[in-house]
Amino acid sequence: MEKKHIKETLIDIAAGKEEEALFYVCLRDMDELNDEELDIILVEHMKDLAERLCVGTFDQSWRAQSGDIAEGEYPLEKLPDHVREIARKLYYV
Repeated sequence: MEKKHIKETLIDIAAGKEEEALFYVCLRDMDELNDEELDIILVEHMKDLAERLCVGTFDQSWRAQSGDIAEGEYPLEKLPDHVREIARKLYYV
């Protein structure tokens, strides 16, 4: 998936407008792209994604840990610098 399509798909999944199964396709492609802008969009929508059961397993990258991040339970130090403060403000209060 191209960056623009990933961005739109993540937002649509979080809003309930797209199938949750696409989340895992997005994650795979995001892990390959390693794009900071997409990471920020992902973190900003983690609560909605977690509510739609878009969560991964512990053996997957931090991007798949939406449930734990949205609950403020994922170790902040394991998040990349470019999303750590955003996650702290949104979920670690």
